[in-house]
Amino acid sequence: MKKNLIGLAFLACAMVHAGPLEDKTRRLFEVQGIVNNFQLSIDQGRVQAREESKKVMDQMLGELDLSKEYQERTNVAYEKFMKALLTDRTANEIVEVLIKYYAPNFTEEELDKLIEFYGSSVARKDADVSRKAMQQVADSYKAANDQIRVTATSEFVRGLRMIAQECQCARHTQAKKN
Repeated sequence: MKKNLIGLAFLACAMVHAGPLEDKTRRLFEVQGIVNNFQLSIDQGRVQAREESKKVMDQMLGELDLSKEYQERTNVAYEKFMKALLTDRTANEIVEVLIKYYAPNFTEEELDKLIEFYGSSVARKDADVSRKAMQQVADSYKAANDQIRVTATSEFVRGLRMIAQECQCARHTQAKKN
């Protein structure tokens, strides 16, 4: 019985202690701008995924002569795919998970020092410059990455076309034979 009470008391203390650590970690992440950075990455990822998927769809459907009905059905299927692909996860949800892994590695005093530092003008400047520099790096690679995606998608579609021709299993191929 005493062991249970001691264990329960220890657990209660640990739970109380976890609250301030989590709160301070949350505050640290706010000062660092992590929530905004995560949300920006999520938003950019969603836009990029939509653009890339649309390019693939356009390229794959470019050779088909779809009636209006089938175009509409294809668009509905595409939107359903995008909805399944692009989750509604938020930056705040990610941060809450991150806090669980980050907070236990610091004491309250250490978190206070980090908050003080990242709240300083030099740290805010560093965060701003780093964010801008990372965007510039991404922009500098964008054209090359776009070309890689276009080439890879073209090769993929070309490969699918060859497979369809070789197996003579494409519906439009069979329809032309009949």
